[in-house]
This record gives sequence, structure tokens and C-alpha cells, in this order.
Amino acid sequence: MKQNKYIIFNLFLCLTVLGFSCKSSKQGSKTASTDPKKDKGLSTEAQTKFAYDFINGCKERMKGNVEIAENLFKECLKINPSSAPTKYELGNIYRFSAQYDLALKYGKECAAADQKNEWYQLLYLECLHSKRLYAQAADVYSRLIKNFPERPDFYEGLAAEYMYGGLYEKSYKAYDELEKKFGPSETFSLNKIKLLKQIKKTKEAEDELKKLISFNPSEPRYYTYLAEFYQENRQNDKALETYKKALKVDSLNPMVHLALADYYKSLNDKENFFREMKIAFENPDLEVDTKYKILGSYYELSEKNEEFKNRAYELTAIMLKVHPMSAESHSIYAEFLYRDKKQKEARDEYAVAVKYDKSRFESWNRLMYLDSEIGDYKSLETHSSEAIELFPNQVSSYFFNGYSNIQIKNYEKAVESLRDGVEFVYSNNPLLIDFYSNLGTAYNYLKEYDKSDKAFDDALKVDPDNTGILNNYAYFLSLRKKNLDKAEKYSRRSNELSPNNPVFMDTYGWILYRQEKYIQAEEWLAGAVKSAGKRTAILEHYGDVLYKLGRKEEALNYWKQTKEAGQGSEFLDRKISDKKLYE
Repeated sequence: MKQNKYIIFNLFLCLTVLGFSCKSSKQGSKTASTDPKKDKGLSTEAQTKFAYDFINGCKERMKGNVEIAENLFKECLKINPSSAPTKYELGNIYRFSAQYDLALKYGKECAAADQKNEWYQLLYLECLHSKRLYAQAADVYSRLIKNFPERPDFYEGLAAEYMYGGLYEKSYKAYDELEKKFGPSETFSLNKIKLLKQIKKTKEAEDELKKLISFNPSEPRYYTYLAEFYQENRQNDKALETYKKALKVDSLNPMVHLALADYYKSLNDKENFFREMKIAFENPDLEVDTKYKILGSYYELSEKNEEFKNRAYELTAIMLKVHPMSAESHSIYAEFLYRDKKQKEARDEYAVAVKYDKSRFESWNRLMYLDSEIGDYKSLETHSSEAIELFPNQVSSYFFNGYSNIQIKNYEKAVESLRDGVEFVYSNNPLLIDFYSNLGTAYNYLKEYDKSDKAFDDALKVDPDNTGILNNYAYFLSLRKKNLDKAEKYSRRSNELSPNNPVFMDTYGWILYRQEKYIQAEEWLAGAVKSAGKRTAILEHYGDVLYKLGRKEEALNYWKQTKEAGQGSEFLDRKISDKKLYE
């Protein structure tokens, strides 16, 4: 007897919970209810199993275990095939998993089972809309309006479905009914205007725009809508007159001045166009993003037009004056400067930009690139270190940091950054090669030659014919006087791939020098000198090989030329003073 009491109590609890069904993400705090009549004829055991599976289905769905929930709801339908709440839950599962045919099937069935249930109808509506069955969706909205006549969102939904279905007249009438019932609204009016334009009812659209102004004559935006309408219909005099009315309402409104600028642009009136643009830019109320986008359009226009270039710089200057602490102001100015080959000035502007907004990696990347381009490696090291802290997953920061540390001879830090960064390189062979090549260079200067060779070998595995790596690897080997045959092979290959390159010719000549092949070395180094002119390393190398060939006066002359060029090896001064070769 106690067991029977427990079963009855459990059944009561389950059915009480089931009576409220599951909350859907769409319905918020409202719920879909069961129809108790449908449960008649089920045994107590069947009702208990049904309630148990239904409640657990809801729990699993809320946990995100959609497949388990789906199976539990299917079990419910086996027990009670007419259960609308179960079909509602299944319909939602299929809708969210983009199985629209199944969602539509269950949505339609639960909606038909209870035509006054708002949530069943909305599920069915969403399924119809997803299948682009707009006319049927409009019918469902009509039914909802009858059952819920005080819900403006249903009237709007009806108008929208008519519009999607291309039934513009019906859509307009739906908005008209909506406005009559709930009063005028900007949204309603603007949608009506769009529809009137669509069905070519120009006079009615104009009247609707004028009515919008009459609702709120102090709103300048409405005047610009009417002015733009006149522009579209080539009624320029009326358009200008309306813009002037807008300025009387709010003479400082930047959007009105931008609209006027667009008006003058359509007439090819450059002076008035730019005057209005300047007025808008001088207003701090015009958003920085808007100004940035406008200047972005100037960027392309001004590339081949000097007048536009000057105008762009003038607008940029205004933007910087009005928004001096805006990252966008400095970034767009930097872009113009860089395009005009003013790299240092562009770099300085990007440095200011990241000071005011550290969150944009694109600006950091441009800053690091410009540091590298102008050869300011100390700044590059500083900026790339900060970028790594801010954006630890951005690979270019590690590369720039490694590269800059090589240039300032901080090789251990270079290796650390390059090793960390190479882990983030995916599907980018050129970048991977750059990492390996720079690692090879850094390890070479640290005299960790095995690691250096491995890094260069790894780079050549990716691109066996990379001339830069072939040359650099060969040159480092020659400096160590190790693996000279390998060095000669790689250097020869780089010259085959890129003939008449003075740097590659110099490397090959120097390797021949190391192999004591002085006659051949002299030929290659002479060619390198002829091609390169005053490159100091090449001049000194050529002097060295001339000395080996007994042409000591000529050798001294080339050493002196090296000195005059401002560089040279640590032995250069001794070579000149003693007139003797030191290595």
C-alpha cells in the first residue's frame, strides 16, 4: 500500500511539472502548457513514464545534450502521439539544429493542436519563415492578431512577412493599420515610405515624409530624409530648400552638413562639397569612426588626384585638432604619410595611436613594420616586446622582436623570441622560413653552430632554392672555415638562381678565397665590386684576394676605399698601417 501511495505521489509531482512544460529560449519566462484531455485513456503507468521522459528530456536539452533530449521526446510521442508540448520541444530542437523540414512538421502539428497558444504559433511562424513560406507565415500572424489584438509586434510581423513575400501593398496596409491602432511611430513611417518607394507611389511617399516631419518638426534628420527623396527624384531645388530648413532647425548638426556635402557632390560642386565636409569635421559631435571612414574613402580618391590629396590632409588636420587623443585620428594620418613615403613621420603617428588605444593589433603591426623599415631597431625591440605582452598569440610580434634583437646584438633574447614565435606559425611557409633563417643567424652569433646549421637546414627543407638562405648559410660556414665544400655548393646554387647579384657573387668569391682558390676568387670578387660599387665588405674582400695574388699596392688601395666608406673588419686599420694582410 505504501508503494502505491509513493507511485501516486510521484505521478502527481511529475504531471504538475509537466503541466508547465519546458521553457524554451524563445519564450523566456512564459511556457507552453499540455492539453489534459489528450492524456485521457493512458494508464497510470504510461502517464508516469511519459512525465518522467518528458521532464528528463527538458533537463537534457537545457544541459545541451540535444540527442539524448530528442530520443526522450520521441519516447514520449510513442506513449502519446498527440502530445502538443512534446511536438513543440522537438520542433525547437530541429529548428536550432537547422533541420527545417522536421521543425516545420512538428511546428505545424503543435500549432494546429492549440491555435490560441502563442508559443506554438511562433514556433510554426519561425519554421515557415526559414522555409521562405512568407504567405503562410502571414496567415499565422493574422491568427495571432485575432487572438492577441493588443500586441503591436504581431502587426509588425504580419507587415514584414508580406514585404518578404513581395506583397508590398498588403505590407503597407498592415503598417497603416498598425499606425492607426497604436499611434504614429518613426519606425512605422520609415517602413511605409520604403514600401511606397518600392511600389512607385512617389506622391504618397512624399506625403508620408512630410507627415513624419509634422510629427516632430524639431528633428533635422527627417528633413534630410525628405531632401534625399527629392534628390533621388531629381528635384534638386526642392532638395536644397529642404536642407536649408534642416539647418534652420539645427545649424550645427554634423549629419545635416554631411548630407548637404553629398548633395553638392552629386552636382559636382567641389567647393561647396568640401565646405560642408569641413563644417562637419570641425564638429566634435560627429563620431570619430564616421570621420575615419570618410577619410578612408579619400585615401583611394587622392592617390591620383593632387587636389583630393590636399583636401584629405586638410580634413586630417581638422580631425587631429578636434580629436587629438583619438587613435583613429593618428592612424589615418599615418596611412596618408606612409603612402607619401614619409615613413618616419608615419611611424611616429602610429606610436601615438597605440598610446591612446592599445587594443588594436593592426596598429601595432603597422608600427613594428615601420620601425623595421626605417631601421630603428631599438624602438622595434621596445614596441614588439609590448605587443607580445598585449597579444601573446600574434606571431609577427615574436618575429619582429627576434629580428630587432639580432640587429642590436642581443642574440639570446632573439633566440628566445624566435623559438616562442615559431610555434604559432601555421600554413605560412614564407614566414616559417624567415623564423628559421633568423634563428640560424642568432645561433651563429652565439657560436652555437650545430643549432645554427639545423635552423638553416630546416629552412632549406621548406624551400631548397631560397637564394637568401643559401647565401647566408654559405657565408657563415665560410667565416668558420668549416664545411667549405657545402658552403661552395650552396653559394654556387644561389648565383645560378640569381645571377649578377653582387652580394651572392661576393660570398662565392670569399668561399673560393677560403679554399685558397685565389685566381677564381679574384674573378668573382672583381665582378662583385663592379656591380656593387662602394659596398665595404666587398671592397675589403677584394683587397684581401689581391694581396694573396701579390698585388699589394692595389690591395692597399681597396682597403683605403673601405675605410673611406666608413666600415670594415676589425683588422682594417692594421692592414692599412702595416700594409699587410691580417685575418
